[in-house]
Amino acid sequence: MMLDTIRQLTRQELTWRACDALAAAGKKPSINLVREWTIASTGAKKGSDGDVQKDINSWFDDVLKLKRDSVIDGLPDAVGSLARDLWRLAVDCASDALAGERDALGLDKAAADRLVAQAREKTVAAVDLANALTTRLDIATETIAGRDDTIRRLEDALAEARAMSTAKDERLAGVADELTRTAQQYAAGLIELEGARRHSLLQIDQARGESRHWKGEFERVDHENRTTLETYRQKASSLATELAGARGRLSAIEEALTAARARNAALEQSVAAQAARQETEPRLRPIAPATKRLPAVGKGMASALRRRKL
Repeated sequence: MMLDTIRQLTRQELTWRACDALAAAGKKPSINLVREWTIASTGAKKGSDGDVQKDINSWFDDVLKLKRDSVIDGLPDAVGSLARDLWRLAVDCASDALAGERDALGLDKAAADRLVAQAREKTVAAVDLANALTTRLDIATETIAGRDDTIRRLEDALAEARAMSTAKDERLAGVADELTRTAQQYAAGLIELEGARRHSLLQIDQARGESRHWKGEFERVDHENRTTLETYRQKASSLATELAGARGRLSAIEEALTAARARNAALEQSVAAQAARQETEPRLRPIAPATKRLPAVGKGMASALRRRKL
């Protein structure tokens, strides 16, 4: 309740109450002490530093006036005069101190004025910044509006994509079932292929055994063929040699036959001449014709040819 009452006081009343409290605590009122008491009592401060200092000065003037006008009862005039002089001296000292504080307050006010000027400059910069930010905000608003449209389109596309995804999921489920059936069929096929592979391996082993058998047979037959071929080659070489010899003998026979033919021709001429003489000399003993001896010569040549062929 008391806190609400203090908050309802005016700035001057609140400052004077702070000065009374500080004076009762033996402290000289100042702007900082008044601010501390005000904030501690109300949680906020009222007025500027210049206004608070004016209220403090008014509080001092009021106190001084009260002290001058008050009469010290029960004291002799000399003691009262001395007390008044003492009081004036105290007031003068307080006035001097107050003047010093006023000078300090003037310096503080000048510094505050500079701070206010700087604050105004910063305020102008802040206004410019605020205008720039406003422009950016307008652009951002337009961008956000465009993005909202884009988001709505994307949401529609997303809904469509979700519907497509649901349909795809259903198709994928069907495909998964089909794949499961295919996998089962594939597994059965693998089992069948494994049986076929084992049967094929058995057949391959059997074929390898037969291959080794027939390879041995082939090598044996090949060896026999090579041996027979070598024998035939040797016989052919021998026959070629015999044929060459037969050809030589045939050449000799042909030469002998040519000579025989020449002799036969000579004999025929001789026989013809003898026949002519026999016609002229009938008394002479007849001579056997030379042609009767030719078959014997031919038989000898034929026998020689047969021997060469053998």
